[in-house]
Amino acid sequence: MLHIHRHAAPITVLGPGNRAVIWTQGCPFTCTDCITPDAQDLKGGAEVTVASLARWVREQHGIEGITISGGEPFLQAGALVRLIDKIRAVADYGVICYTGYVLEDLQQSDNPAHHALLQRIDLLIDGPYLQQHHADLLWRGSANQQLIPLTDRYRAVVDHAVAEVATSAGMQFFLDEVGVPWFAGIPALPSFRQAFESQLRARGVLLSVKRKVQL
Repeated sequence: MLHIHRHAAPITVLGPGNRAVIWTQGCPFTCTDCITPDAQDLKGGAEVTVASLARWVREQHGIEGITISGGEPFLQAGALVRLIDKIRAVADYGVICYTGYVLEDLQQSDNPAHHALLQRIDLLIDGPYLQQHHADLLWRGSANQQLIPLTDRYRAVVDHAVAEVATSAGMQFFLDEVGVPWFAGIPALPSFRQAFESQLRARGVLLSVKRKVQL
């Protein structure tokens, strides 16, 4: 089983091309100004089977790969390894993964599932979001976060982004199944969620609600 906050496709702002994105549930970091605070609670979200989530990914047409965000994906590393293996048994999808841990700590971890997940990731985006180091960067929210190619799949894209000091890929906005707005992407401006939520609240709309995950 996987404990997830949300899944959506196609998403174009969390990696190159059209992507299926999975936000896992549960995070130990509680970063100030986190843009997905609803994904922090270990008891929130919903449980789904690895098989059903893999089937959902395979049903998405025209995607280049998957992006795994959170929450903190490495809390569920073993289940994500099984998910990636099931997906790649059918198609050669690229895998991007966000984590609040830094690569060196994951490499030194005594959890075998952490190493197994690293072996399946093409591009790791590591480090916690640090409000005081907020920056307008491609696929990252603060300057401490790194784009780390773990295979050659996205290396040229990363090299170009670093050389050109590429900025945020922008935001995508949606309505969920009960009509509540939500967004994907990395805001160029700090405290974006707080400002967005405040404007919605003034109009009688709550951004944080209990929701179902349907596959």
